[in-house]
Amino acid sequence: MNRLLVIEDEAVILKALTRLLERNHYSVTPADSVEEAIKHEPRGYDLVLADLRLPGVPGTEIIEHADPVPVVIMTSHASVRSAVDAMRAGAIDYVAKPFDHDELLIVIERSLMQNRMKSQNTALLMDMERLLPAPALLSCTDIGVYYEKIRAQTNPEPNVFIAGERGVGREWLARLLHWHGNRRNGPFVIADLPLLRHKPLAPVLLGADEGANRHGMLQAAHGGTLVIRQPELLSHDLQKTLAERFTQRGLQGVKTGRVYNVRVVMVSDIPLSTLIEQDAITTELADLFLDNHVVLSPLREQHEKLGELVNALVQHHCRKHNISPTEPNPSAIAAVQAYRWDGNAQELDRSIERAVLAAQGRSIEARDLGLGVLENDSDSAQNRDLSLDEYFRYFVLRHQAELSETELANRLGISRKALWERRQKIGLRRQ
Repeated sequence: MNRLLVIEDEAVILKALTRLLERNHYSVTPADSVEEAIKHEPRGYDLVLADLRLPGVPGTEIIEHADPVPVVIMTSHASVRSAVDAMRAGAIDYVAKPFDHDELLIVIERSLMQNRMKSQNTALLMDMERLLPAPALLSCTDIGVYYEKIRAQTNPEPNVFIAGERGVGREWLARLLHWHGNRRNGPFVIADLPLLRHKPLAPVLLGADEGANRHGMLQAAHGGTLVIRQPELLSHDLQKTLAERFTQRGLQGVKTGRVYNVRVVMVSDIPLSTLIEQDAITTELADLFLDNHVVLSPLREQHEKLGELVNALVQHHCRKHNISPTEPNPSAIAAVQAYRWDGNAQELDRSIERAVLAAQGRSIEARDLGLGVLENDSDSAQNRDLSLDEYFRYFVLRHQAELSETELANRLGISRKALWERRQKIGLRRQ
């Protein structure tokens, strides 16, 4: 039940208002002045209904005390000026006396709905901020490099095609471009085509002339960003339709011709050039993204950055979970550098978060990462979850600081020449 604070100095009107609102399932607290209303803690209500002319100070004075609770002003002066002044003071709406009961109820419900939508939008923005990548992933991976490159362009909001293996952070980059641009307060809509393939994609994306799909994702993303995952799943006809509807201001709707102010980001496992060669993307659609085509590198190609990245992610997740600052020991760093990371940056991020929670303030060890590496790493049988190359890399990185090449070879059960050859094969030079 919504709680209303009603401020009215005329006892007869206050009593009638209270009965009307309670009959319509509102909980009402009456007050005859702004001073009395302040004593009721107006921020604890869902809406404040206040008369403009009150003894002492006018009803608009309650607005700053109630914020962010919406305030509807009642005025016996049904003039445009009084309404404008009330709205300028911060009122969400106004109603003129004498008012019709139905009109008053409509204004109250509309104001409550607007406030709920505002609260939901605030919550969504907070949730989107929570889903942004850790700052460490920006400074130590391709995500940050391409993010800065795109933002530095003359066109501040280009449509972008982001390619790369699963887990490299394609959607993270899309969220960053949306969050730190002019569309931050607009919608962020994801068209997840693999999940939508059983539906007619044209009305889902562009809307239809009538029926349940009259408003598609294009309309929902107006003023914000539309992310299309796996665009190669679109038929060639629909791709050409999309390309035809692109304008300098956005995307054009189906029936009305209205232009929707939408930034489009396409995300795929496959680079745009390959999709063109495979005839999976039409040239008409591809041409729109050729100047802003990003291919994020997999994490296994960025081994030189892993040590720095692990340390930064550990500190990030310690702060996130309010855990005493800790650090990874050499075995954990070596395990990360040895692992293949087929899940890329997202897999590493989750592994580091898991390790931080498992360690609970102590130094993070290899076994905390859940990569199949145990602390007693001299027993290769206990490291069976790693491939031979991964185990070799892990063991060498873990021990090369304190062992000579001969000692390393002996511990691995191979000749010094074999050790050198394997180092060359996997690109692991002695540091």
